Amino acid sequence: MRIPGSWLRGRTASNSDDAFPARLPERPVGRYVLALVLIGMLAVLSIFVTHQTFSMKARDATVLEYGLRQGYLAARVAELSNLAVAGLSQPLSSEFAESVEEISLVHGAFVEGDPELDIPAMSNTDTESFLIEAGASLDAFVSATDRVQRAIDVGGMPPSAAADVVEGASADYGLAMQRVVASYLRTSGERVATLEQTEYFLLVATLALLVFEGLFLFRPAVRKLQRSWTESSEVHRSERELDQQRLNYLARYDSLTGLINRTLFTDRLESAVARARRDGSVVALMFLDLDGFKEVNDRLGHAVGDALLRQAAERIVGSVRESDTVARLGGDEFTVILEGGQRVEDAGQVATKILRRLATPYRVGGEDIVITSSMGIAAYPLDGETTEELLKGADIAMYSAKDAGRNTYEFYTSALRERTSQRLTLLDGLRKAIDADEGLYLHYQPKVDTERKMVIGVEALLRWDHPEFGKVPTETFIRLAEETDLIVPLGQWVLDQACLEMRSWLDNGLPPMRMSVNLSSRQFRAGNLVETVVASLAAARLNPRFLDVELTEGTLLTDLEETRRALERLRDLGVTVSIDDFGTGYSSLGYLTQLPIDTLKIDRSFIADGLTSRDGIAVSSAIIGLARTLRLDVIAEGVENEEQLRFLHELGCDRIQGFLISRPIAGDKILEFVSDYARESSQAVGSR
Repeated sequence: MRIPGSWLRGRTASNSDDAFPARLPERPVGRYVLALVLIGMLAVLSIFVTHQTFSMKARDATVLEYGLRQGYLAARVAELSNLAVAGLSQPLSSEFAESVEEISLVHGAFVEGDPELDIPAMSNTDTESFLIEAGASLDAFVSATDRVQRAIDVGGMPPSAAADVVEGASADYGLAMQRVVASYLRTSGERVATLEQTEYFLLVATLALLVFEGLFLFRPAVRKLQRSWTESSEVHRSERELDQQRLNYLARYDSLTGLINRTLFTDRLESAVARARRDGSVVALMFLDLDGFKEVNDRLGHAVGDALLRQAAERIVGSVRESDTVARLGGDEFTVILEGGQRVEDAGQVATKILRRLATPYRVGGEDIVITSSMGIAAYPLDGETTEELLKGADIAMYSAKDAGRNTYEFYTSALRERTSQRLTLLDGLRKAIDADEGLYLHYQPKVDTERKMVIGVEALLRWDHPEFGKVPTETFIRLAEETDLIVPLGQWVLDQACLEMRSWLDNGLPPMRMSVNLSSRQFRAGNLVETVVASLAAARLNPRFLDVELTEGTLLTDLEETRRALERLRDLGVTVSIDDFGTGYSSLGYLTQLPIDTLKIDRSFIADGLTSRDGIAVSSAIIGLARTLRLDVIAEGVENEEQLRFLHELGCDRIQGFLISRPIAGDKILEFVSDYARESSQAVGSR
């Protein structure tokens, strides 16, 4: 080890605590070198003792192994003797002789020692007396085996008495060797324990010397470290105080906009209500939500979305008085507390001012963004006397403003309260109906081919009987399910029931046809559409060629590439795909050529206007021509009279569904309807 010169010279002229090498204590070089030599000697001794310990443990394991093997071989020789008595000696004679020879050789190794086998000599040791006894047992054992060996050599069978003698001698020798091994391991274990104690002593001595040297040599550094620790503690204490202040701030304020958050907002609203209760004034609570903010956030990124929220917060604050309270509850939701008013209507003027300012284009990320807001207003004491009632009322009014077209405000009213209560009741009832499988059922709208005079399929239509409101209009509860997460389990229920019903019809003799099931965009965006379809088919044991899924154009265009992959997987299964209400969405030749689609369904609005509107005729004709060009099937919805049917025949469309054929009918009437339609069609053809 190289010793730095400054250490040998002791302290330098500098007394600065920052000059660490020069601050080492002055001491004789001899003592320093002696300490290093002692540490080195202790390390060497420790290594030597450790090596001796491991070597002795390894030797003990070898002695144990060979001692046990001696007993095993002796027992094997006894077994071979018994086999010789039974006349099986010839194939085993070589093993018999080799085993006796190996026992004798290894026993000699126990007496004299054998470096190759790593067996120490046990003569002149505490084990010698046991080894002598084992030698006598070995002599008796070898003598007994000689008689058996001679009988084997002459090709005869030794007497059973000779085998019994060998068996007894082998047992005696095995026990004698066990005593030899036990005596040796006991003596060796004491030596190993002594070595381990020595090893621990050397280790403790080395560590003690190192600690002593470290304390003596680096005492100045320890003092410096202590001083640094004290200073660091002061810094940490200051940082903890700042962190506590930050936590207190974040607990009450929104980190993005600097507005108060929900916690402090609740306190402010409770205080405002308490003051209004004392002086008889009005408190107006506004609940704002930015229209279409999620789309902006997804399209332009969260950084642009955050910048937009900050600007919106600044505009809201700039539209109210300093005495009013503005808060951000989370996401794109803001609230405003207006105090000191005498009329609820005064809040409408403030709301108009806020909405006008929020609708002004924003300059974010180098581009102009136009985004509006919807606002709900609830007032104390008219709409509630607690913060929970006011916040709930303002929230309900805000959603009413969104339903009214957005970029407007709505006051919370008793009519709105009643409508919201009914909506919540319907929502709760729909959830229970799905969970309990009660009140929901399917009717089926037949599809026919008027040219071939046959039913080609049915479309499953969902119905709901509410226990309180009776039959709920389909549009009402479907829209309610679309606004929540219920549309996914509801769609799964329809798919499961439709597949089971089709399986039942087929089992009862229904001619092959397809069951059409409408799928919502949320089911498609869930990402597991194909898996849910496969599960429903498997549960009903229904061949995929009997299933047709109907999707709207808006659903298809959500993610064109993901849509294509999902539809191709359905096509591979045998499921067909129809575009429902074709022509009312974002029709494009591009997606029709890219996606695996089988059928286009002409929307009922074009059929109703087809006889009176030039545009209706043009659109219907274009859809039918487009389907022919792309080799797709086409079916017309909403056909209600013969005149519409003739109009479609002239355009070349023979597949229809509508009230002209049948109104939606219950599942237990389908077989009868198909049979009646086939019979009536054949009679009509025969009468011609």
